[in-house]
Amino acid sequence: MLLGAGGAARAIAVELVLAGVRRLSIVNRSVARGEELAKLVRAAAPVEATSSAWQGDVRVPADIDVLVNCTSIGLGDATARVPVATDTLRPGLVVADVIPNPPRTKLLAAAEAAGCVTIDGLGMLVGQGILGIKYWTGIDADADVMRAALEEAFS
Repeated sequence: MLLGAGGAARAIAVELVLAGVRRLSIVNRSVARGEELAKLVRAAAPVEATSSAWQGDVRVPADIDVLVNCTSIGLGDATARVPVATDTLRPGLVVADVIPNPPRTKLLAAAEAAGCVTIDGLGMLVGQGILGIKYWTGIDADADVMRAALEEAFS
């Protein structure tokens, strides 16, 4: 399940399709924008992609394995709350947040408390940096060094 349908959601949708996802649910404030992304996904791969309007707290259905916040909610604000019904978070659910700063968003804290597997946006940013450096220079960058430098820069 993707929360949002902007640029980050598009990139993550591509990665999920490449990873073999069979079903993708997109929740977005603009139904038209969410459906546009769902149509792009369906045109690119044999994936069941649906879109729904984001109204109130999003309830994560029990058959969803991965939840990704692709919005800017929480960027630079560790107290910002992504409108997700935390009582629907459960152990084993993978919850990712694209926000790199702060790395531990309110959504990820709630997910950790519920026993979810979490992936922070800082890790995603480091991964993108590693790929970019390799592509442009052929050098294998050290993820730990990059993460430490970003943590220092964001503190």
